[in-house]
Amino acid sequence: MATRYGHISFRLQDHLGVESSMMIPVNADDTKTLAAIVGDVLALQIAVDGISDSEIVGSSINLTTGFSTAIKTTPATTAENERTGLFNFSQTGTPYKFGLDVPSIAEATITNGKIDLSNSSILAFKAAILTAGAALTVVSTAIHSLVALLDALITFRKHRKAESRRSFEVAP
Repeated sequence: MATRYGHISFRLQDHLGVESSMMIPVNADDTKTLAAIVGDVLALQIAVDGISDSEIVGSSINLTTGFSTAIKTTPATTAENERTGLFNFSQTGTPYKFGLDVPSIAEATITNGKIDLSNSSILAFKAAILTAGAALTVVSTAIHSLVALLDALITFRKHRKAESRRSFEVAP
């Protein structure tokens, strides 16, 4: 048995409609089922509800997963998180697109200034998103099933650069 560190987050709303959050750090036994983990979260909800006058309006759990040995260990020299690849998927039950924004879209996936949808890495990404895993299925934020990749485009998302916040001591 190994344990995974994580946290449970509860969103609580008071009678004025003001929401606040409460975080509870946890260790999870990775041999337990998802149903067992959810059961423990629900038990903690009941315990928190008993000591708070606010209403619990949401909860989530976040667990560390570790890293695959198949991923890179250093960023490529072309990596810039501000340049992203936005992948738009169709979804069941709605005419709206669902977009996944991938930071630092790889140079190797770009041809003539556009994301090459026939690139083998893009095809593998598309298959991973649209094919259900053993325990997880990727869905939209509205919990609709994703159907097909509709389009992809290069976008830019501004991020504060750490360099601009760094202080240097000036030597006399």
